Amino acid sequence: MKERPEKRLEWIDGNKYNSFNSYKGVAYINEYRAILRWIKKEGKLLPPIECSLDPTHLCNLECGHCNAQKYLVINKDRIPTKNRFMNKKHMWDLVDFMADWGVKGVCIGGGGEPLMNKSVWDLPSYIAKKGMESSFATNGSLINNKIAEEMMYCRWVGVSIDAGDRETFKWIHGADKFDIVINNLRLLVRKRKETGSKVDIAYKVLVRPDNIDSILSACILAKDIGVRDFHVRPVDLERKDFKTAIELNYNIQKILDIFNACHELEDDNFRVFTVMHKYDPNFRVKHTFKKCISAPLMIQCCGDGNVYVCADHRIEKRFKLGAHYPKPSNILKFWGSDRHRSLLKSIHINKECGRCTYGEYARQIEEVVIGDGMCLNFP
Repeated sequence: MKERPEKRLEWIDGNKYNSFNSYKGVAYINEYRAILRWIKKEGKLLPPIECSLDPTHLCNLECGHCNAQKYLVINKDRIPTKNRFMNKKHMWDLVDFMADWGVKGVCIGGGGEPLMNKSVWDLPSYIAKKGMESSFATNGSLINNKIAEEMMYCRWVGVSIDAGDRETFKWIHGADKFDIVINNLRLLVRKRKETGSKVDIAYKVLVRPDNIDSILSACILAKDIGVRDFHVRPVDLERKDFKTAIELNYNIQKILDIFNACHELEDDNFRVFTVMHKYDPNFRVKHTFKKCISAPLMIQCCGDGNVYVCADHRIEKRFKLGAHYPKPSNILKFWGSDRHRSLLKSIHINKECGRCTYGEYARQIEEVVIGDGMCLNFP
């Protein structure tokens, strides 16, 4: 018998070991300890687990909530067009370097719509040949048959739709492409069945004040399409660098009721994740850690040829670590350097950061490794 959802359920008990559960961070205990030794100048920083690869800083949609809007829209003239695309040779060289360095996964997405750079259209199969896993974060509007076949090499593909109907999609994304995206999502599901791929395909929704009434219909549609996962979480609209920064006033109970209705749709082939643990009970940003210390779990490589300290501070001069272009091996000159350490220590969490992608990992380092809150020497 299916478990009934509780009021603030993020996932049912049968699905608690999932990609969206930040407790997976305890599996990175060796990396956590290495980071702490490096912070104390008692050891070297290990290679990151993941490379976040941004092949372009252009997008074919205009989403007001996008965390890349500060360089896609607001300051777009400050980034020359030539610095918005990563060329194919360099991208392949970068993947080669990451594989040799010991990086385990490459997420293709980030600062714009990655599929606008055709050099990534056959990248997942190459990443697989190099012994790493890949993933795609996309708005789904540019997927074609060739891309769909390549995505079957991925561990997961997340398609950001943020709506369950055409009008809501058009309002949020500034383009009438809902039908195109849904058809492309159906193409992915069909390819998965034909190939026997194990790729997890997710229909993703960010909760905004203007799309709440569309969430349940999006979930129903996601199940009808046949995706494995429906993922919904609050959006961070409070960042001061956002053109749409606003004071939020959600009807929380209404949203929770909608979330519960979504969970009622779950079965053995369809999972619902209503992820809220990175926000306070009113869906506002919260910081449960004191220091920025978990960022080295991932390396952020952007289309402008530079590496930034984390995914939440792309294309920000203050957070630039160094250049991966034209020679990826140059990363070794600044990764784990004194400057890298000093930059992390200098970050003012409450003044400079909105929602932190790896905030729960930072909390685990402080409370599990430093504080030994889980008594790790006692299974």
